[in-house]
Amino acid sequence: MESFSPKNALYAATLAAAFCLAGQARAVELNGAGSSFHSNLYKEWMAEFNRANPDITVTYKSVGSGEGIRRFTQGSVAFGSTERPMTDAEIANVPENVLHVPTTAGMVVLAYNIPGFSGDLRLSRQALVGIMSGRIKTWDDPLIRAANPGVDIPKRNIAVVARRDASGTTFSFTTHLAAVSDAWKEVGTTVAWPNNAMIVSGNEGVAGRIAIAEYSIGYVEYSFAAQLNLRSALIENRAGQYVRADGASGSAALASALDGMPEDGRQIIPDPVGDTVYPIVSYSWTLLRKANKDPQVADGLKRFVGWGLVEGQTFAEGLGYIPLPAPVVNRAQAILAGLH
Repeated sequence: MESFSPKNALYAATLAAAFCLAGQARAVELNGAGSSFHSNLYKEWMAEFNRANPDITVTYKSVGSGEGIRRFTQGSVAFGSTERPMTDAEIANVPENVLHVPTTAGMVVLAYNIPGFSGDLRLSRQALVGIMSGRIKTWDDPLIRAANPGVDIPKRNIAVVARRDASGTTFSFTTHLAAVSDAWKEVGTTVAWPNNAMIVSGNEGVAGRIAIAEYSIGYVEYSFAAQLNLRSALIENRAGQYVRADGASGSAALASALDGMPEDGRQIIPDPVGDTVYPIVSYSWTLLRKANKDPQVADGLKRFVGWGLVEGQTFAEGLGYIPLPAPVVNRAQAILAGLH
């Protein structure tokens, strides 16, 4: 038997180091940041995907759509997430170009905390705009009573809860308000709320504040309201029907606008049409660079987002999101195919 000489030891060490480096080369870390709207679903996706794909580690920070776009544009994250699509001018600041891949959709609900109120609160389009603008100040306002006949509504001041951070949820919500009322002028990820509004950060912050603040109401992504068992209002849609946020009404809203989905996926649905639609819905996009310098990063992103568009959709409804319609999945997969 050949003795284990220093020469052989050196060879073995070199070989071990080579295998170690090869293993390191295969390990890919994909960091993302952006929307809090998307974060509950991303958490589930990451747990499942990372477990099934040990060569890839996906992490995500819920910082709001505005901050997510900023970090993505600066190149400090591999992917972003937003409910407010980037503008052409913003995309021009990303040399590698940008892909908007719709990866989930959700509903913005008006969650409320009215002690002792056990009925279903209905909010007309006028009442919704009036509350959020600060013109309607008490729960027993005639506009609220008109949509809730025979219901005992307390004569208490309304406490509005809204977002401080640059938020895609705020963008989706204010886009809807502007679509339903000429009186609502301000649309964006940040807007000026009434002076007495409680201003907090993140969907989790809004839901948490409503849970503890009596006689409050605020806009929040459905899954966060459901997590804390918050009640949410039935909202009047374009057809004049008061609709509860649920999987059926959310899916109906997306289905009503399928013909308008553009090739680049950047579709906004400010006021969907139909008797059964829930009126405040939004896609959430994963932002990707079309050209990636590192082929392993490109492959990892394709695998993660591609998984989310198929296997990942099975987690959506259980977490309070809307599974993507098949035509939208097909469009998203075509967009993702452009990544390299």
